[in-house]
Amino acid sequence: MAFLRVVVLLWADMLAGYVMWIMPTYLTDVWKLGFTHAAGIMNVANGLSKVLPLVFFFIVDSGLGNYWMLLLSSLSFVFGLGFLSMSAPPVLAKKTGTCKDYKPQCIGHTQKALFYTALALIAVGISGHIVSLVALFVDQFQKKKVEPKVEKPKFRYSFLVNEIRRKQGGVKNDMPNFPPPPVPINRNRRKADDSSEDDISKLQFQPVEAMLALVTREKVKIFGACLVILVPVIGLIALPYIKPWSLRFGIPAICSLVATIAFSFGRYKDNKSKGSPVANVFRVLVASTLKMLHKLPNDSSELYETDRRDVQKLPRTGGLRFLDKAAIKEGQGDHRWRLCTVTEVEETKIIINMFPIWITFIICGVVTSIGSTYFVEQGNHMNFKVGKLKLPNSILLILYEIAKSQSKFMYTSIASYLGGAGLKRYAPPVGIAFATLFSVLCCIVAALVETRRIHVIRDHGLLDKPDEKIPMTVFWLLPQYILLAGLDSFYENSVAPFLIDQSPPSMKKYLVYFNPGMSGLGIMGSVLSVFVVGRVSQRNGKQNWFQYTLNRSRLDYYYWTLSVLSSANFFWFLLAALWYPYRDPTSNNEEEIGNEEGNEAIGNIESIITGTEETEHTHENETSDQA
Repeated sequence: MAFLRVVVLLWADMLAGYVMWIMPTYLTDVWKLGFTHAAGIMNVANGLSKVLPLVFFFIVDSGLGNYWMLLLSSLSFVFGLGFLSMSAPPVLAKKTGTCKDYKPQCIGHTQKALFYTALALIAVGISGHIVSLVALFVDQFQKKKVEPKVEKPKFRYSFLVNEIRRKQGGVKNDMPNFPPPPVPINRNRRKADDSSEDDISKLQFQPVEAMLALVTREKVKIFGACLVILVPVIGLIALPYIKPWSLRFGIPAICSLVATIAFSFGRYKDNKSKGSPVANVFRVLVASTLKMLHKLPNDSSELYETDRRDVQKLPRTGGLRFLDKAAIKEGQGDHRWRLCTVTEVEETKIIINMFPIWITFIICGVVTSIGSTYFVEQGNHMNFKVGKLKLPNSILLILYEIAKSQSKFMYTSIASYLGGAGLKRYAPPVGIAFATLFSVLCCIVAALVETRRIHVIRDHGLLDKPDEKIPMTVFWLLPQYILLAGLDSFYENSVAPFLIDQSPPSMKKYLVYFNPGMSGLGIMGSVLSVFVVGRVSQRNGKQNWFQYTLNRSRLDYYYWTLSVLSSANFFWFLLAALWYPYRDPTSNNEEEIGNEEGNEAIGNIESIITGTEETEHTHENETSDQA
């Protein structure tokens, strides 16, 4: 039942995602906003939903837990979608004294306040689900840890001692027959092909794929796939045929309410964390700044390091040596903000080395933002018919999701090939390189398609008729949506492993949330890019590329500008990736390191026993030869 309740939340999440996807159309058709104004509003909302997860994860990790975060964010979804439905003109027309038509004059201050509040609450709901939906689902399937079996060696300890003494001088066999000390031998080693929680955590921001991976692992493939995929797909196909906007917003609100009520009545396992080590980064920066005039000792052993055995220590490296001053002992006490360990300093160095690569994520976010805004506006007045069959406007969203899932197989194949060649550490950066390359191709194709769309508009005299249908099939947009799916898929599937593998051991689960955070900054930054490009384009008395209507604008020029920016971003990433000091991915897995050391020790014990056994057989052979 816990599985069903969490999946119902996923359904509501997908319907809310569709509502956010069609929001630019609502703002341009009903509010009559310019398409850049509508895109700016949605980019801020979408970017906020990707930046907030990092903040929310700190709250969860401080003791709130995934259950309460998921419950509170689901309530935010309910209120947000409810306010959004109430902001539609017919709902509160009598209370506010406005008209009931879907026209700008029927939208008063109350409707606008409800609308903007709804966007903020929906962004909070999306962020909370990003943080806790997959994490809580993983907890429900988490197996109990199996204690290692304690087995006795094949030979009795007393027998071995007596046998050795007998060989050395025939000592009497008067040793007490004590049982041997127990030797822990772990016979429950994790199989290489089993899906672990770490593998699922890499799908933290892909809830549908994470759910499918879990139900596949739990042997409920057909039933789970139907629950996770078919039901929301049917909803996405049916919802566009509902004409009133109040119902388009109201049905997801009702679904979210039902899902939240069903979820609240369940009982779940919630593995809460115990504090956050991210503050250590700020401590190192503060301590090294306060000691900038100090001189580093020649002997690195004079630097401070903790003697706690439960902390995985990192060796000192030569780069960014000014940070090493944070570990200089002053003899004035060990104040937390003046003295840091060598390990904390090295973890800070790792994070700083990541910054050049993180910058590339922002430009990818700028390109991602045009898929949910300008691409939607382009297709809004194009032909959705195939023969006499009129397809829903969600068909592009469905095809985008299909292309996104298929692109994942491309990345998986590349990662498997590099892993087989012993180059596993380079699989995530190769995936990020492909993502930046897809961003370049997506912008180029989008520019070419928009140029053709403008020619069709001019040929049919539709420049001043923005509400007229353009005699051009919407499937012209399919190539750019496929390339956008490749960008998003490679980005999501490679950035998370990169951050997990290359981040410090104590912070790998925190830095994963920089994945949507940096992309969110790019999405919000697209508002600034449109403003700057528009200002530059109207220099020397020229017309601004962004006009009130899309038909009058030159969006193709903006796409060409983004293609140049994405090309520069691609080459910047190549330089940063070649410069970056890669770490072995297995160095972050403390459990595997511990198991390897334990298995090595067990192997030594077994070899000693085997060697003694061989000595015994050799002695028996020598005795028989003498006889």
